[in-house]
Amino acid sequence: MTSQIMRDHMKRGLGMPRELYLSPELYERELEEIFNRSWLLAAHESQLARPGQYVTVESGFESVIVSRTLEGELAAVHNVCRHRGARLLDAGCGTARRLVCPYHQWAYKLDGTMLGAAKMAPDFDKARFPLKPVHVTSWQGMVFVNLAEDPEPLAGLLALGEDAIAPFDLPGATVAHEITYDVGANWKLVWENAQECYHCNVNHPELIRAFDLAALGDFDLRRSDDMRVQSARLGLKPGAISLTLDGRPACSLPMLTGDPYTVALHLKPTFAVVCCPDYTVMLRERPLAIDRTEVTMTWLVRAGAKEGRDYDLDNLIKVWDQTNLQDWALCERTQLGVRSRFFEPGPLSGDEPSVAAFHHAYAAMLSEEK
Repeated sequence: MTSQIMRDHMKRGLGMPRELYLSPELYERELEEIFNRSWLLAAHESQLARPGQYVTVESGFESVIVSRTLEGELAAVHNVCRHRGARLLDAGCGTARRLVCPYHQWAYKLDGTMLGAAKMAPDFDKARFPLKPVHVTSWQGMVFVNLAEDPEPLAGLLALGEDAIAPFDLPGATVAHEITYDVGANWKLVWENAQECYHCNVNHPELIRAFDLAALGDFDLRRSDDMRVQSARLGLKPGAISLTLDGRPACSLPMLTGDPYTVALHLKPTFAVVCCPDYTVMLRERPLAIDRTEVTMTWLVRAGAKEGRDYDLDNLIKVWDQTNLQDWALCERTQLGVRSRFFEPGPLSGDEPSVAAFHHAYAAMLSEEK
């Protein structure tokens, strides 16, 4: 029913109807059918470079531990003890040689293999109780997990953007900074905002110092057939090399060799990356509630770059941090508006084709014909 409602609005060129932002039943369905079946960004490889390093990935009621095992492999397991279900690790990151449940001390290797369980019967078979595995893979230096039983291979899904992203050598990058934002808006409002620049001229003074709004219709746009994946080169104003306040590189060590360009890649609705010649931002989105969304942005620079020598951190993050804060305020203002019983969506503008593409992808992901 939801997909049909969305398709009816799409045919009429209208935005998303009010009830799709406000239905608790639909929100629960979105978590299960969209986020728990999508590839979720876990970390950059540099954050899992050493044996024992781990991060947790949260999605709805699910939690996943992603680690570099002591043998040097990537592993991902459900953060649920096989005894009585306690969380093994709190959300966040750290280093561990093994996973020990704080409740009854059942212990596991980082790959999920059970090591031991105190005071169990003599015939207790450790091999029958490993932690449950989760699909994990790395693409262009970024680590992803997927909770589905048989997910579509990530490399094939993102293939349309690989030739544009690969020259930036993201595997050779390192994390310079990370900010997590708590946005008081439905996750779909956050994604719709990210899909258009109809609002940019008035609302993003820092961004448009270097970003050329007039060039929006003149970029190498690629979309997957189902509209979930989108890649596009972003035009900068004459003389600008990077998305910074003055258009000059924020980091003196380039990530890109050859002619400079800037490119964005979206995997709806969980992940986006924007690569500039001197730095990259990774963005991941996670619904926290029907009207709250967590967004994490991570800034990458070339490995070996040092703060204070090769880049000024404030200059590096300024444009995107300010743009994000401005966007979240707009999303929260819209959340207040769509709650009104008098809200009816109007037609999309000619500057919002990617919003329409997001609606197409959303309807497909929620299709009752699955």
